[in-house]
Amino acid sequence: MKKILVAVDGSEHADKALEKAKELGRQYNSEIIILFVISSLRHCHPYVLDQIHEAEINKILLEQGKRILEEAKKKFEDYPAKATTFLKCGDPAKEIVDKAEKENCDLIVMGSRGLNTISRAMLGSISNKVLNHSDISVLIVK
Repeated sequence: MKKILVAVDGSEHADKALEKAKELGRQYNSEIIILFVISSLRHCHPYVLDQIHEAEINKILLEQGKRILEEAKKKFEDYPAKATTFLKCGDPAKEIVDKAEKENCDLIVMGSRGLNTISRAMLGSISNKVLNHSDISVLIVK
């Protein structure tokens, strides 16, 4: 297992996924790719029409994503192999699958639940979408 992609969102389940990826990565000396995806406001909230407010919200989400990735990266300071972080914007499930394929990952690790319970109820869970759309093995951490 050369590369493992871990999808994070700042939730407790994502922290557990990071720990599991780190554990597996140590066993195989795997490169770890940590990915945070900012959900596109137009995709998740089509009624956001005011561009000024949308820009402000996107700025806040970008800062939040950077902070979450910095915290995740700290957990890999003692990690013996390469660990990198990436920030993407778009549909989370699609971006996770696309990044894993582009990077030739052997495994995607993610939490069973994220922070956004309303979107999950309306749109289906991101982990479920990744599981069903990825040709790469997916480990869902509870």
